[in-house]
Amino acid sequence: MAPECHSLLKMVCALKGVTVSEYVYKVIAEDFRELVKTDNQVQQMFFNGKYPVGSKAYVLQEQIRKELNL
Repeated sequence: MAPECHSLLKMVCALKGVTVSEYVYKVIAEDFRELVKTDNQVQQMFFNGKYPVGSKAYVLQEQIRKELNL
């Protein structure tokens, strides 16, 4: 990432009261959620995975299952 972009990202995160890691995870999770809903290969891979109960992947999998009525 270009230094000026990294600097802007850090400033925005500070303003919003989140860490860069939290923000990046949120953005990636939103994009991934959309991929799961629109790409059959990604959906099959994700739903065939076994994730530790309570992990972020497990929680995301359960949320998307509910959204898609699976």
